Amino acid sequence: MSLSSNDSVDTPETASVLRVGKVTGSHMFKIMGGASIFVVLKSKEKHVKAQISFIMLNQNRKPLSKRKTQLQIFSASNQNHGIGSINFVKRSNFESVLEDDCLMVCCTVSVVKDFPVELDFPLLVPPPLALQQLSHLLETGYGADVTFQVKGETFNAHKCILAMRSQVFQAQFFGQLKEKSGTVIKIEDMEAHVFKSLLHFIYSETIPEFQEINESEKIHLAQHLLVAADRYDLNRLKVICENILYGSIDKSNVVALFSFADMHNCVHLKRACLKSLASPEILEEVVATKKLKVAP
Repeated sequence: MSLSSNDSVDTPETASVLRVGKVTGSHMFKIMGGASIFVVLKSKEKHVKAQISFIMLNQNRKPLSKRKTQLQIFSASNQNHGIGSINFVKRSNFESVLEDDCLMVCCTVSVVKDFPVELDFPLLVPPPLALQQLSHLLETGYGADVTFQVKGETFNAHKCILAMRSQVFQAQFFGQLKEKSGTVIKIEDMEAHVFKSLLHFIYSETIPEFQEINESEKIHLAQHLLVAADRYDLNRLKVICENILYGSIDKSNVVALFSFADMHNCVHLKRACLKSLASPEILEEVVATKKLKVAP
């Protein structure tokens, strides 16, 4: 920035102060004849945020009057006329303090810098609080109001949470069948580890077992979980299991998977099996092993 005035002459006295987020510089000027003073942006920056103060000094360089602007933006649009005061001080107020017919003024410019805040990315996003709380309820059994007995193992759960996630459970606990459903429910046609995974998904939307077992065990669990998901109308779990089975399709199991998908209304898995069977090589081998009969 530079200061514009009528016939201004710089004095050698300057002062600068560095503060956090702000740079301040002060300069002394002798103004002969006029009492108008402006600060004009001469930087290549398009916008500069600054605060300006003008102080008139006496012969002993003690302040007599002061004007201070509000914090404002200097930009290319106002660099021609600058920011300042047309009538900084009346002639009658400074005639007595003139030194060599000159007016002594101190101009202080404080430029505010906006320092960017640096963050480490990516940030670790915690899981939704609701899922954390639900998982905690399942683990502790706090407030449980229904017990499932599955192949010799016992699982405590909450009717409201099960009903919220599954229309089948909703009908069982709060529909017309509620009178027949007690606080202890026996399930004979499902393995205990499968029901445990089913409950875990209902409360947390995750299936950690898939990360802990090998590929063949993962496919086996996916088949049984898909059956459970179809039974309790858990569509998202059903799609997850369907995707796992889709990745396992080959000539050795394509017929069995097609039959399985048809039984449990897995439309996308059926289409994938049919697409595989459309391959001449796979179809030929399937027919050769008598896994698929072709009508004459």
